[in-house]
Amino acid sequence: MKKIIVFATVLLISTSSIYSQKKKDLLDEIDQLRKELKATKAELNDSRKKEKATLTQVETMEMQVKDLKETNASLLSNMGNFTELSKKKAQNLESSLKSLQEKDRQLKAINDAISESDATKLETLKVLKNALGDQANTIALKNGSVLITLANTLLFGESDKSYAIDEKAKGVLGKIANALNSKPDLKIIVEGNSNALNIKDKSIADNWDLSAKQAAAVVRTLQNDFKIDPKRMEVLGKSEYGSQSIETATRIIIDAKFDQFYGLVKENMKNGTKS
Repeated sequence: MKKIIVFATVLLISTSSIYSQKKKDLLDEIDQLRKELKATKAELNDSRKKEKATLTQVETMEMQVKDLKETNASLLSNMGNFTELSKKKAQNLESSLKSLQEKDRQLKAINDAISESDATKLETLKVLKNALGDQANTIALKNGSVLITLANTLLFGESDKSYAIDEKAKGVLGKIANALNSKPDLKIIVEGNSNALNIKDKSIADNWDLSAKQAAAVVRTLQNDFKIDPKRMEVLGKSEYGSQSIETATRIIIDAKFDQFYGLVKENMKNGTKS
């Protein structure tokens, strides 16, 4: 009986000891699991934080990508606008260049016409100088015109109130007429100048009248005696207000007709267009 009790006691102690050991092991395992759980939770929190940071970074990058796309689209649009603007500017520049070239061509045509007109005047001046020699007071170019100054004493004799052409003057007027007939496109203005005279002849109203009659007498002689077309000639009476000296004189002003000059300009411009 004692043996049984002792055995039971030993068995109980052993069982209790084993149980205690298992309990201890179990508690140790639970504690370890708790530690692992805590570590896992910490790792999970870190992962969540990293995930949140990553998501924030992704959102930021997506916004940057969106901004870049918008910027790129804007640049492409601006580039297109700039290209179109550059094209228009190039077209405007080309148009302006053509306009400048056209104006330059027109100016050249006018300059050529002026040069041709000036050459004609210089040639006329030379011809008249050769023809008249010292029989005219002066032959010169003035204000773009050939100007012949003839003393009234040469044209009308010694009387400064006369408006009848002296016979000796016809030789000079004939030489002038020959030169002018060789240049049918030149316009002729005969300008009479008289001093402030005390006129008693009732056929002469005043110095205006006298200077006009003297100029008309020259024109009439050039027309009737030397066959100069009267449509080329004009009469201008200056009275004493046109005289440049004490001695009275009649001036013959020779210039290109305006319509002829215009036609010359037009023809040169037309030729410039063809070339």
